[in-house]
Amino acid sequence: MAKSRQYYPSQDESMSPTSVRSREWEGPSRWTEYLGPEMASSVSSRSSKQLSSSDGHVQSSSGGSTKALNIQWVVQMIEVAEGLMAKMYRLNQILEYPDSVGHVFSDAFWKAGVFPNHPRICTLLSKKFPEHFSKLQLERIDKFSLDSLHDGAELHLQSLEPWIQLLLDLMAFREQALRLILDLSSTVITLLPHQNSLILHAFMDLFCAFVRVNLFAEKIPRKMLLQVYNLLHALSRNDRDCDFYHRLVQFIDSYDPPLKGLQEDLNFVSPRIGEVLEAVGPSIFLSADTRKLRNEGFLSPYHPRFPDILTNSAHPMRAQDLANVTSYREWVLLGYLVCPDELLRVTSIDIALVVLKENLVVTLFRDEYILLHEDYQLYVLPRVLESKKMAKSGRTKQKEADLEYSVAKQVEKMISEVHEQALQLCDTIHRERRILLKQEIGRMVLFFTDQPSLLAPNIQMVFSALALAQSEVLWYFQHAGIASSRSKAARVIPVDIVS
Repeated sequence: MAKSRQYYPSQDESMSPTSVRSREWEGPSRWTEYLGPEMASSVSSRSSKQLSSSDGHVQSSSGGSTKALNIQWVVQMIEVAEGLMAKMYRLNQILEYPDSVGHVFSDAFWKAGVFPNHPRICTLLSKKFPEHFSKLQLERIDKFSLDSLHDGAELHLQSLEPWIQLLLDLMAFREQALRLILDLSSTVITLLPHQNSLILHAFMDLFCAFVRVNLFAEKIPRKMLLQVYNLLHALSRNDRDCDFYHRLVQFIDSYDPPLKGLQEDLNFVSPRIGEVLEAVGPSIFLSADTRKLRNEGFLSPYHPRFPDILTNSAHPMRAQDLANVTSYREWVLLGYLVCPDELLRVTSIDIALVVLKENLVVTLFRDEYILLHEDYQLYVLPRVLESKKMAKSGRTKQKEADLEYSVAKQVEKMISEVHEQALQLCDTIHRERRILLKQEIGRMVLFFTDQPSLLAPNIQMVFSALALAQSEVLWYFQHAGIASSRSKAARVIPVDIVS
């Protein structure tokens, strides 16, 4: 289980350019930069209404319940996640989208004005992370560049300060978001679509935001940012490391690669995530069954068995679930990716198969994405194989071991084969769904134009149809032109999306 770390400012913190923000480590005002105007003003008003007790704890003058305050905090942290990703996206734009994992940096990267234009030293510091610069004998590698860095240290520090603060904010977000996820997971007894639905969506939205933020963070040059900043700080502060250096080294190293860090950090909520994903399985199966949607009238204003009845009241609850199915699919894709042990539940393999077969990528933010199947094969499959090996070694009761071994074997087969299936079938699956939605929404337009008074009784069905249509439009543009590599071949295969 990931332990929450507290922040203790050192006596010399005033020498750090980020000392002002660092003192607000736990305060709500820390996140104002990342919130929209409405949310930021709400935070300010709540802060002004809070009274600090003598022991430093915050007491609410309104006397509201802790759970209600937690939900407000969850909603705020979800928006903070969006703000963090927007800032990371902006940094990548400025740096011309560097390959931080492969340490490949273009000329535009060095001319952007963020990093000193001394590629040899900066790239070496990044490649050798987490080694300290004092062990790298930089004067032997490029003494001219090192002297130049020394002369312009203060100027370069100013250029890097906003982005170092971003790293500090990512670290703080990790600690506070994990604390919230653990709190909700352990205090709410039931998290199901039809029980505590609002809390469930807040919990899972924060969970997915936490995963996306940390996956996206790998795409920015975190290692170079920290190593170069610390070198410059030492050059201008008599060889002293910046105060937060070792904590950031630990944070970045624990998320290198990010999926291993996420799997470890979220292990404590893994069973809860598994329960949620099992609960949304029926809605996912229904959304994938085009024939059933059409034949049973889930998206039709007419009753499926009684055509003379103009109000379709046959499936009100299932229609409501269909409106949330886009969120459910994201929960499944990210949930099993960071909680791979939950794939060993008997029903999980079918749920995962349906969603994996329809997608090649997971969108992180705007046009940033990860290749879904490659990550499942790199970070989920080894965990499944480990479970299979343990079951075979007979560490559990024989009957349970046989079942676990059988399920692990099926999951292994599914992950190994579903990438090929997705390449061949995802376009066809979504094209059929788009045709269905075009037909059903077209009928709705004609029907409600003729019978506008019947719109209200059928409004949930309309919302579901529009939500599914929005999902298909987003899927189309997220996958158009995607190049996905086959696991058994070195060549890259373009995935053509046919409208």
